[in-house]
Amino acid sequence: MKRLYLVVVLFFFVVGFSAISWAEGYLPLQGSIGVGARVYGVFPKGTRFLGQKLDFDNEIGGEINVTYRFLKYLALEAGVGYTELDIKNKTLQVEWATIEALPIYATLQFRWVSRKPEELKWIVPYALIGGGYYILEIEESTGLRNLWLPLGVGVDLDIDDAFFFHAGGGFDIFLTKHIALNFEARYSWAKTDVDETQRVGSTVRILGDTIKLNAAFLGAGFKFFF
Repeated sequence: MKRLYLVVVLFFFVVGFSAISWAEGYLPLQGSIGVGARVYGVFPKGTRFLGQKLDFDNEIGGEINVTYRFLKYLALEAGVGYTELDIKNKTLQVEWATIEALPIYATLQFRWVSRKPEELKWIVPYALIGGGYYILEIEESTGLRNLWLPLGVGVDLDIDDAFFFHAGGGFDIFLTKHIALNFEARYSWAKTDVDETQRVGSTVRILGDTIKLNAAFLGAGFKFFF
């Protein structure tokens, strides 16, 4: 997965910079709407559950987005994405669970358009701040179930949806007045509640804790501006 992400990012860089010779002087449209897609690497930070250390694998996700440039230096982007996160319990030394995440977000972009020199007008950097809502599903791993199976204990995990906040920056490379390559990096902060239900015969015990879903995102994509 990591190699695939690196190949995709490299492809966008090669295409973007090979187009510089004929993209110079193009200006992005003001008051325009952009429709795009982005593939990104997800680099989560570790967390704890019931005092046990959890580590996330780095993953790849994707999203579709819409950008509205309502002022020359301001734009609003909204989007929806998808990714899966595999988690290992380092304390118990087992594969713990997989989380499916569907982020729905809105971001305010503070964009900068160069006046001089002319040849820099085709690249538009921006800072961003925003947030959204994670729709989350969790499935306990076979390793976790097998850990408790010899003791006659059945295990189920449940997770709550969560709000998140993110900040970062990026830039658009305009190949024409309507088509742009996009590169973006952001960091997201989130917390959610997870319950572990243990069943032994008719006896049920529920153990709950709050875990962090903080992660860095590094993405590459494209946009078509109307």
